[in-house]
Amino acid sequence: MAAMTFPAVCLSIGSSDTSGGAGIQGDLKTFTALSIHGLSVITAVNAQGLAGVADVMPIPEAHVRAQLEALETDFTIGAIKVGWCPTVDVMRVVGRWLRQHPRIPVVLDPVATDGRGIPQMTPEMVEALRTDLLPRATIATPNRFEAALLAGMEECLTREDMEAAAIALRDRHGCSVLVTGGSSGTEALDVLAAIDGLRHFSTPAHPRPKVHGQGSCHAAAIAAGLARHDGLREAIVAAKLYIGAAIAAAPTTTTDRSVLWHAVTVREQVIAPPVAQDP
Repeated sequence: MAAMTFPAVCLSIGSSDTSGGAGIQGDLKTFTALSIHGLSVITAVNAQGLAGVADVMPIPEAHVRAQLEALETDFTIGAIKVGWCPTVDVMRVVGRWLRQHPRIPVVLDPVATDGRGIPQMTPEMVEALRTDLLPRATIATPNRFEAALLAGMEECLTREDMEAAAIALRDRHGCSVLVTGGSSGTEALDVLAAIDGLRHFSTPAHPRPKVHGQGSCHAAAIAAGLARHDGLREAIVAAKLYIGAAIAAAPTTTTDRSVLWHAVTVREQVIAPPVAQDP
């Protein structure tokens, strides 16, 4: 049997998730489902279930740096997804390493709030996110609550709010910004502010919106597309379809909580609706 050609490579930088739904574990499942070889650099070890995080053990910044440096010899990294960085020092280490590799596309999932909009970062961490990570991102994928926090807005509820936040963050930090999680009850809306203007990406709202792992794995799926050299909008569309399929197939636990199911093949197992985007 002929040796397999080595697939495209993605690196996930972030925290572990004992539930397996998000963080490093969710990202690696996403990469494998999309035929990408996944690498990982762990910034924190979380004690985490589907209901939330019970405890966090940050990894010392020196060991985060050692993990990053260990990958430089053997792999050509096609794209990087950055998630939860638990301290200002870790953000600075990651930001410095990313600046040393300026040609690799970076997808930044800010993880600045939880799903209810409650901040998960101190003001010092938010400032480090703005100065060390956002300027290096190719695209940032904040949810509506994170976009409001980072843009200094009181709220981000409507389509117009999402547009204003995306534009403000793009203009301030120089990266494309995809504000996610908009919903009218009938559609699930994401708003992209890129160098060529605004785009809207919408699918019919899914009847199971509370499925653990959506934000983290959505960003990982975009990174997978960029590693395959997809254009930005193409990567976003493919990621939205993949996450929709994983939500549709999500199993529910005995405690009535659901988690993304990555053993899906979008074309064969799930008939996904087209993703509408503005011309």
